[in-house]
Amino acid sequence: MKRKLEISDENEYLKFLTKEKDISDQIINHSRSMITIINRDYIYEKVNSTFCNAHQLVLDTILGKSLGDFWGHDTFQNVIKRNVDICFSGKTVQYEATFITPTLGKRHFEVVFRPLTIEPGKITHLLAETFDIDELKNSKQAVIQKEEELRKFESNLPIGFLRCNPEGKILHANRAFLAIADCKDEQSITEMNLKNFYLDAELFELQMDQLTESHTRNFGMVNLKNSAGKEIPCRISGFLAVNGSGSPAYIDFAVEDCSRELMLENRLLQAQKLETIGSLAGGIAHDFNNILATISGYSEMLHDDLPKNSDMSEKVGKIQMAVKKAQSITNQILTFSRHVEQEKVLINVAEVLKETIGFVKSSIPSNIVLKSRITKMNVDVLADPTQLFRVFLNLMTNAIQSMEENGGVLTVGIDVVEREFVQHELNKDIVADEYALLMFKDTGEGMDPSLIGRIFEPFFTTREVGKGTGLGLSVIHGIITEMEGEIVVSSKKEKGSVFSVYLPVSKTYSDVTTKKGSRNKILFITGNKYESRILSLALESAGYELIFVSDGKNFARVMNNISERADLVIYMSDSKQIKPEDLAGIFRSENIVTPCILITDPMQDVSEEKLLNSGIINQQLTKPVSLKEIRNAIQELLR
Repeated sequence: MKRKLEISDENEYLKFLTKEKDISDQIINHSRSMITIINRDYIYEKVNSTFCNAHQLVLDTILGKSLGDFWGHDTFQNVIKRNVDICFSGKTVQYEATFITPTLGKRHFEVVFRPLTIEPGKITHLLAETFDIDELKNSKQAVIQKEEELRKFESNLPIGFLRCNPEGKILHANRAFLAIADCKDEQSITEMNLKNFYLDAELFELQMDQLTESHTRNFGMVNLKNSAGKEIPCRISGFLAVNGSGSPAYIDFAVEDCSRELMLENRLLQAQKLETIGSLAGGIAHDFNNILATISGYSEMLHDDLPKNSDMSEKVGKIQMAVKKAQSITNQILTFSRHVEQEKVLINVAEVLKETIGFVKSSIPSNIVLKSRITKMNVDVLADPTQLFRVFLNLMTNAIQSMEENGGVLTVGIDVVEREFVQHELNKDIVADEYALLMFKDTGEGMDPSLIGRIFEPFFTTREVGKGTGLGLSVIHGIITEMEGEIVVSSKKEKGSVFSVYLPVSKTYSDVTTKKGSRNKILFITGNKYESRILSLALESAGYELIFVSDGKNFARVMNNISERADLVIYMSDSKQIKPEDLAGIFRSENIVTPCILITDPMQDVSEEKLLNSGIINQQLTKPVSLKEIRNAIQELLR
């Protein structure tokens, strides 16, 4: 009886075990993860239905297979075996892997190996559980990509973004704000308080109170100061975030540097103001020229009626000189207002700059150093060479005058910049692919912002009364604008000034097509070598053949030789080769009837007056002479 009971109990126990096995098998087979049991020989002893379904295989084709046969021996040796061996040493191993399955394709999985102890004290198997984490992995990747996009967006925008705690301590700032604040890195900025960047700390407190009330606020234009103390106009907006209890958690600020915007706006206003002044000044200059023409005409008729050596004749001559001086000033006004069009030719701007530097060096004070940096030697622009010389000379002269008292350094340079750089710097219509950039930098007195806005106005000058007409920079502005260029000035009191001139580089060729054999000959008696050199360049560019003489004897020989004889003579009154009185004597003694143009300084001396009254001068031009003026005079005389 006892034996029967034992057999009955054993049967019940076996049934219980069978039932437990069925339940565990169902649990394992219905699991969403792939579960396998692997022995120490790396053989699959058990796999669940999820594993079979994922690989589209039946159970019998997997059981008894080794890991190397199933996954490939290279994958087994390089990836799987190391983790399996670690698990058999008694450690749980967890890692991520990418499998390619027939039903799911390429998927990301998390694999966990757990050691199994079937026999006491001995690890004989491991349980491998593989979780499909593809959706989680892709979601994480999407989040990382989105965070990276936002990070790039925040870093690359020219607007400063920063986060502060409610007390104003900076927690984080992007690259743009670091640039605005003039800080080296984010670590140093997190040791600062935004309040310290405000000119007025009370304004910061007021804005914080406004954010507490409305959470979002646009504060408009606020002047901040960077780490170096420089004042920077900024447009500021803020957003206050609260925590679960409704208390302020942090504040995000957007800070936009408006310096460039204000600079462009001021330049636009200045251009509009100068255009208005130019139109008004040009109209007045035209009317004034008409009055001067009347005075000049009647004074000439009166001069002709008077005895040549009388006191009255001399007084009328003074009136005529004053008229010419006034006409020179009105011509400068017309140049500023662009009512006088320049005669332009293709000219090497570097060559004109070198000539101007040579001219200035001859008279520069000993306490001023002139440095030149000409990196580009072949830069052609379409310009009037004499007017270009005038621009460079005026800018260098102004720089030298600003350093006369304390001395300093004048640095002059030329470079070529691309159209994109000019577009960014000037924000104007671009007319060329490249621009010549000429820099005139001094270490002189500098100017206040209030002066910078007026320096191009006609008759505005910072010099003492009687020491300047105030037309220099206004004329320069007109000449450069007529060339479709731009002049920009930056200055700081006691630090000096920088004038930047942008001129469009011309890729076209000279329009002078006159053959050398048919060109008009001009005998040019030069004066100041630098001014003469520029004028020579202008005349040669205009298509004339120039002849130069060293003295009066050479001049007479050339004019008496039929093959060399010039069609016209140009004489500069400051010539060292031939004096004014000697020129008149040679014309008379050699019976020379060739037309002659006299170029004089605005303030004539006695010898120039005598030459003018000698009867050999057909046209008189007053410095500075434009290419258009001299070409018109030449064409009129040759006609």
